Amino acid sequence: MKNKAIESFANKLVHLTSQLSQIQNEIRQVASAYANDRKLKGNEIVAWLGEIYVKLLFEGLLADETEEHDVSCADGKRISVKTRKGLTGWSRTSGIPRIQGAGIPTHLAFVHLLDDYSLDRIWLFPWEHLFENNRFLRKTVRGNQLDYYFVLNEKNDIEYVVYKP
Repeated sequence: MKNKAIESFANKLVHLTSQLSQIQNEIRQVASAYANDRKLKGNEIVAWLGEIYVKLLFEGLLADETEEHDVSCADGKRISVKTRKGLTGWSRTSGIPRIQGAGIPTHLAFVHLLDDYSLDRIWLFPWEHLFENNRFLRKTVRGNQLDYYFVLNEKNDIEYVVYKP
């Protein structure tokens, strides 16, 4: 059974989604040239861009998928990168599985992209500072802790801005 509303909607989108797919593939190709032979996973343009920006800023390498961090630096920094896009609701990270123990990152980089994907700012926080100051918050669903998250405070965290175009 056909649904005319679905068909109409899909027909209106087909040209745009085709363009979006082509552009996303082109972005993946450009980003891949900077990914030190690491395969960029999924269709996560925001994450790809954040990781590449941090890699370039700190002259590091993208870490292997098995690591807890995203960027490894020659000076020993192991940076977890969290990237958000938009003008509202962008200051909370995605889930952080572990905040202490062996192999945790030494730093957290928070990258903010504007709605058009252009770079707004990058913050860099020492992991230990965030841990000691209870900046990692527990994400709990129905009484079960899933992971942690971090919330950026633009005004109070200004000293951690390491890049602003």
